[in-house]
Amino acid sequence: MRRFITFFASLLLCAVVLAGQNPPVLAPDALRFVPRGQQALSEWEFSQDGCSWQSVNVPHCWNAADGHSASYRRGQGIYRTDISIRNAAARSYLIFEGAAQAAKVYVNDALACEHKGGYTAFAVNLSNRVHKGRNPVQVLCDNTEDLELIPVSSDFNKNGGLHNPVWLFQPAGVHFSPMHYGLYRMHVSQTSVSDTLACARVQAFVVGRAPVTLRVRDAAGRIVHRDTRTANGEYDVSFSLASPHLWQGLDDPYLYTVELCVGTDRAVAEIGFRWFSVSRDGGFFLNGRSYPLRGVCMHQDLDGKASALSYEDYDADYATVRELGCNFLRLAHYPHNDYAFRLCDHLGIVVQTEIPWVNVCGRRAAEAYFQNIHSQMREMITNLYNHPSIVFWGMWNELDRWGNKEELQGPLDEARVVSETARLYRYAKSLDAQRLVGLTDDSVFKRDGYTGLRADFYSENRYYGWYYNYGDFSGITGAMEKVRSMMGPANISEYGVGVNPFCHTWNEEDISRYPDDARHVEEYGNLFHESHAAQIARMPWLNFTSVWVLFDFPVASRMEGYMDSSDGITYTENPDRLYINDKGLVTRDRKTSKDTFYLYKAWWNRSEETVYIAGRRLLKRPAGREFTLTVYSNAPSLRLLQDGVAVGALNSSGEPTGVVWKFHGLSIPQGGSEFTVVSPSGRSDSVRFEAIVFARGRI
Repeated sequence: MRRFITFFASLLLCAVVLAGQNPPVLAPDALRFVPRGQQALSEWEFSQDGCSWQSVNVPHCWNAADGHSASYRRGQGIYRTDISIRNAAARSYLIFEGAAQAAKVYVNDALACEHKGGYTAFAVNLSNRVHKGRNPVQVLCDNTEDLELIPVSSDFNKNGGLHNPVWLFQPAGVHFSPMHYGLYRMHVSQTSVSDTLACARVQAFVVGRAPVTLRVRDAAGRIVHRDTRTANGEYDVSFSLASPHLWQGLDDPYLYTVELCVGTDRAVAEIGFRWFSVSRDGGFFLNGRSYPLRGVCMHQDLDGKASALSYEDYDADYATVRELGCNFLRLAHYPHNDYAFRLCDHLGIVVQTEIPWVNVCGRRAAEAYFQNIHSQMREMITNLYNHPSIVFWGMWNELDRWGNKEELQGPLDEARVVSETARLYRYAKSLDAQRLVGLTDDSVFKRDGYTGLRADFYSENRYYGWYYNYGDFSGITGAMEKVRSMMGPANISEYGVGVNPFCHTWNEEDISRYPDDARHVEEYGNLFHESHAAQIARMPWLNFTSVWVLFDFPVASRMEGYMDSSDGITYTENPDRLYINDKGLVTRDRKTSKDTFYLYKAWWNRSEETVYIAGRRLLKRPAGREFTLTVYSNAPSLRLLQDGVAVGALNSSGEPTGVVWKFHGLSIPQGGSEFTVVSPSGRSDSVRFEAIVFARGRI
């Protein structure tokens, strides 16, 4: 008989963070709370064929091993476990935080639920389906291509499995239903927020009739509001707080706790009071102050686990986010695990997340396809509703001609994109009137009718100098000025470049002369990001910008960036680099932060002084040939030493970000040389380069 580990933990409230301080160091236990009466179902058996079974722990993804390959497995997988029911007459529920990509749930061999959508949570009411004692549960997951299920086509793997947690909820009598208001079983709407007054509305659905107590606690645990009234069915109560302590992003991510109690049941949600706005000319404002959002995109992915990340994995990844210092994340191209948003709440990171309506809207699209789009929008908003970090809901990404193929739904239906976007926008705003709803284009809105699209914000994915205009990065400024002029509040949702941190060249002509998909040299990536960062710094009206992407991730169709070189002369194939989108600032295994990671860390993380010499992995350079040493630093000035002798000093970077420093006219002798850069505070970085000596007459 399978063993279940039942644990209960109360929510540990975070200490008050004073405005202007760094984000708090998170205590993981404070975030991994389990609502009363809820049991983690982590021990399962898994089979690909229904005959051979293995024990697994959920979260689990069957593409953990083959995801980094030419063809990851797409098909069906079966999970089974037993649940122990205490009282069959009382209601009980199974709660899935994500079953990819489609799922059928069987309880006692009877179909209890069908669900299509691999990234959104859903609950199964077990009433009349269980008996006291042992009840077998089977979940059939399926990541087979389905033309009526988003995503159909995507530049990321569509994994299969129970890749997010699963819970058994057995309330004792009267309780708050998980069927109406999502994972937290309540919605807290911020109806009006200012410096002087915060007004909120709490909604829940009570199964049974009993007094419901509402408590609002501040970050120190003090009760700042209390209300008790009897409810049966819909519960809807408003409250207000005078002089609220606001959620101020990175500066002060202050959280209140809203607690609902009925009988022995308790529902808890953390909220942060804030207001925000976007504009065509002024950029993003948080609580009435200009607050430009600059950050990165992320996938839910990890080497050896695919999309089945543990709490510890999230903690490690968000420690990297915190080190980077960004104040914005685009969690793409689907809603991530709920725990990721809790981390963003506590770190003070503003978030855009989105449903996976990616690429495809063809002329043969069935009505069921658009019904699925609406279903996933509803589930995303319903389950993630309370998170203060979420400001932007995304409707779609890159609905363009290139993503629509005859073997899928046929050519792009521009008119349908426009009409369905309007319908989806109205639906999303009816679900959540508080937040901003927008879309992500990649054509500068040049498709037929796209300038007629209406939303709260308009984002562009632009890759000047990579997918087009190789060697010329300047197009991003003109493109975004055009978007702002035509559409309104504008964002750069993606910009990036393939970088293999173990592939290098010292020949400047090779860096920008031609694209070579086998050689993704780091030096070219550095120039790309330096130029884009400088242009972004000159466009403060951009509401948010996000680098594509923080971590490299697998894509079965990509065969690029697989040549390694440490000297710029000898290039060798490395099969481990295949089937990877290597636009990340950090490698998929998290072992190597690329040079560009430190460019953005120096620009964004002003609480930590950065002094970093770029190009450090190009270990050998031609003797006697002049080169430029690039340093990424937020120090006020820098000194350069070569083999201990001062050879240069700079009092300014001389460019818009203030963090890209260039020491020109350097060379190394035949014996090699060590370069050291020092800031006034004594922070330093050193790199030693060996010399390449060519035969006479050769360069």
